[in-house]
Amino acid sequence: MLEFATTQTLDRQRLMAGLRYPAWMSAFAIVLTACVHPGGPGPEGYALHQNAHADIQAALNQAQADHKLVLLEFGADWCPPCQERDALLQEANVAYYLEDHFHLVYIDVGNFDRNRDITQKFGFVTSSGIPAEVVLAPNGALVGIERGSPSSDRSSAHGMLRWLSAWVDPGAVTASKIPLPTTSVEMSQVRSSAETLVIRSPRRSAGTFATELTVAADSVVSTLVTAYNDSLVQRVRTIHDPRSLYPTEVWDSTWGEQVHIVYAGGRVHGMRVTPNRPGAPDTVYFDLFTDWSAIDRRNLAIIIPRLVLVPGTRATIVVFDSWALRTNPVHLTIGSRAPLALPAGSLDAYRVDVTGDIWNLPQTWYVSADPPRRILRGEWPEKVVLELAR
Repeated sequence: MLEFATTQTLDRQRLMAGLRYPAWMSAFAIVLTACVHPGGPGPEGYALHQNAHADIQAALNQAQADHKLVLLEFGADWCPPCQERDALLQEANVAYYLEDHFHLVYIDVGNFDRNRDITQKFGFVTSSGIPAEVVLAPNGALVGIERGSPSSDRSSAHGMLRWLSAWVDPGAVTASKIPLPTTSVEMSQVRSSAETLVIRSPRRSAGTFATELTVAADSVVSTLVTAYNDSLVQRVRTIHDPRSLYPTEVWDSTWGEQVHIVYAGGRVHGMRVTPNRPGAPDTVYFDLFTDWSAIDRRNLAIIIPRLVLVPGTRATIVVFDSWALRTNPVHLTIGSRAPLALPAGSLDAYRVDVTGDIWNLPQTWYVSADPPRRILRGEWPEKVVLELAR
């Protein structure tokens, strides 16, 4: 059940218990971000729906009792595209389907200044505009997002019925829109290693960015630790598939935020707990479709040196970002082999420019050209530079 101030415990047993669905749960709760036709949803309009948090919780309580879905529409009375969407929802066939499978709740976004905590909670779902959709299980776990952009597959009553029924029958939903990777891991480069990069930033004093990869016969584990002035900022531990280096489980602690993620079977599920001073922490459960080859955003510095790097080419990898709660393609441009001047001397390196629609990109990494490959230098947004310490 979705709660806006819930548990802080992140142990695996509670995570899996929170996401384990009973046998009857073939349906999911849907959060739909949409505008309204003139006059608003029904006779009321969005602006009269004053307590979104209570409405969401009440709908989820009902969904758990009768096993229907929950359809939440985030919108505003001024939005023409959402008027069309709402009109579709009220066509006879769609309306009957909604009545059979959903509890419908409308949420007002105003001029994108109302209920911002809810839209941010679900990966800034309205950041591209409205209408947009988010799919929840009745226990509150997020299982799908459709951000605010026109969608031809929902421009008719038939298309809307197909889209809604796909979530009632989860087996019909795929991650086909996510591109497959055009590069892969070079397994000969997967060996135990440890590097420390010194961080220089105009906004902060000296820091360190340390990565470690521990390779055994049947397991691969990576650790990433970021610190400033010997104070821990972030610690990430990832268990990787030893045959592909794809993540299977990730733990992250960053500035008080706690994340636990499991990758399996083309899905990514887990929980994110974010401090919400002065109130209780804000907890999001999610269970989303992703690509089988997706890596975690936190693993870029681990994965990039171990990819097949062909100078003068472009490549694509698939990356999941638990902050935005979405999977995106990330593009790599590999430069030619060239000397790189470092405090410890000059080494030949490949320049890898990393671009994509996820947090903290674009980045540039310089990877040693000679094996074993390792990160020699990194350049991040806001003039943050990382260099090999020795």
